[in-house]
Amino acid sequence: MKIFRFIAFSIPVVMLLAGCEDFLDVNVSKDSPTTITVDQALPTACFYAAQEIYDHAEYSVYLSQALTTSSKSQTGVYAYSQGWEFLSMNRHPQWRRHFYDLGANINEMIGAAEKIDSKNFILIGRTIMLQSTMLTTDVFGPMPRSNAYTSTSPTYDTQEAIYEWMYQEADNLVALYEDSTWTNNPANIPITAKMDRIYAGDMKKWGLYAKALRARLWLRKLPNWENTPAVCNHIVEMVNDILNDPDWEEPHYKYPGGTNEQNCPWGPSAPIINSWESRGNRLATSIPSKFFAYAILGCYPNRLTTRLSSLDPRTEKLMSPRGTGASGSDAIRWLESNIGMDVSMKVTYYPDLYATTSGANPYTKNDGYLALITDEELMFIKAEAQYWGGDKPAAYNTTKEAVLRNFTRLGIKEPVAAIDGNNAVKRYFSFFNIRLPGASSFTIADLMQQKYITMYLQPEQWNDVRRYNYSSKTNGIFYDNVAVYTVTTCHNGTGGTNIPGYSTAPGAVFGSGANPMTAEYSLRRPYNLYEPYWMQTDAFGVNAELSPNAWITRLNYDPETEDKYNKAELERLGAYKNHEWLKKRMIWAYNISGKATASDPTEWK
Repeated sequence: MKIFRFIAFSIPVVMLLAGCEDFLDVNVSKDSPTTITVDQALPTACFYAAQEIYDHAEYSVYLSQALTTSSKSQTGVYAYSQGWEFLSMNRHPQWRRHFYDLGANINEMIGAAEKIDSKNFILIGRTIMLQSTMLTTDVFGPMPRSNAYTSTSPTYDTQEAIYEWMYQEADNLVALYEDSTWTNNPANIPITAKMDRIYAGDMKKWGLYAKALRARLWLRKLPNWENTPAVCNHIVEMVNDILNDPDWEEPHYKYPGGTNEQNCPWGPSAPIINSWESRGNRLATSIPSKFFAYAILGCYPNRLTTRLSSLDPRTEKLMSPRGTGASGSDAIRWLESNIGMDVSMKVTYYPDLYATTSGANPYTKNDGYLALITDEELMFIKAEAQYWGGDKPAAYNTTKEAVLRNFTRLGIKEPVAAIDGNNAVKRYFSFFNIRLPGASSFTIADLMQQKYITMYLQPEQWNDVRRYNYSSKTNGIFYDNVAVYTVTTCHNGTGGTNIPGYSTAPGAVFGSGANPMTAEYSLRRPYNLYEPYWMQTDAFGVNAELSPNAWITRLNYDPETEDKYNKAELERLGAYKNHEWLKKRMIWAYNISGKATASDPTEWK
């Protein structure tokens, strides 16, 4: 990793915003030396802390197979939404974001804060770096940490060593935030809302976010690594400590809207940060996958009506049906991953992923926000720990609470009566009847499938899928005897769902109907995988899929820095231009706890 010691706030790219004085309140004279003050440094650190969430989520939503594109390709500049041919990509923004935009700059900020003994800036800087380190190692694995800024070719720490450091750093931060000699140090420079667009310098709130990061860190022990009752109980206690604190507030980075970087990265303006090193969102040309829309959200075909027919009431809040196409139907259309759309179709026949009609998705507005962590994620962390700790009824109740919180975020109100002639009300109850019918039948698949929805456009969506090793009936990996990402659908062949008491007459959204059909649909890899990496040739010279578990589990190291400046380390790891490296599990994905079974035992090697 080539080091540029003073990119520090070289990012006048962020400062080049139109109206940057209002947005970040930072203006550095061209004649000033290349040093910074803490009040200049923090706005950019917060900006990139949020941008890093987007960077990871932008890959995550395709790698977890929630979205796909209208075309089909084995290769291209967006390997994560194509055929997984990563080795020819020339840039992964996540790598540079961690080591340069955040790491180098926060080191400078902490150094400046230490000189004036302003400990509040040190705490925030360290918290952001804990977030960044976790995000980075969870997609790349081993990486420079202990000597990252001492050489142009630093050695890579093992992922085990990085996790050991993160657990210790999280504990240290939680203790320091509760130490008044740090948070109320007389030398601390007051932090304003213009310096800190996340918490406006509120150290209690930053301390709670450090606790939230610690809870996410401990979740990595489940379900494979250290899945014990003691660990599960500890996780539940940590989440309760956060959510029961009256000062807890989700960490949001809010965007005012306007031009360029003033817009939320997921918004229709799709800003590109620092030009060459980042990517704007591609929601305008993306399509929900069959797994996400059909299996998870329950968007079943409905030939009797042109009305929206989806089981989950969140569907049209996350994506707006356009009502275009051959039939003019406003049903939610979907595609298999990387299969390409039919020549008779257009992208505009598929839903608007900015959800501009409902305006309900807070992430996909130009003046929206990025959440560093959400209430729902914390609730699901707790639910997962309760489940593996043996308290499935509690896990069920917490999961339902998390879903209701997600409904609230998207503006879905709980109906006051079960039957009032309103299809939206019927759909609300139908959803719970089918997806969360009761504690007695509740499984880890029910829990993780609901978390999959709430983590849409969040980095944790892909992390969760990998923690459960893409568990499905396709690859034969089961947790607690269920395939986590295989969904049973039940509908009557005319678009209705098989729910007794609901009519199947034209215009109905759900109904019992005649000839009810059930089907299973599993998470699957994209079509058109890059054959030299992901396919093998059988004895007859015909291409056949590799092992059912040949999924991508990590990214290759950034070619623009590591292949050029740290080749020896990559070769030592076995990662240099090696596509097999992409299939190597993270340390938290190996079945050490024995909580999973596989139809083929070699899958765990």
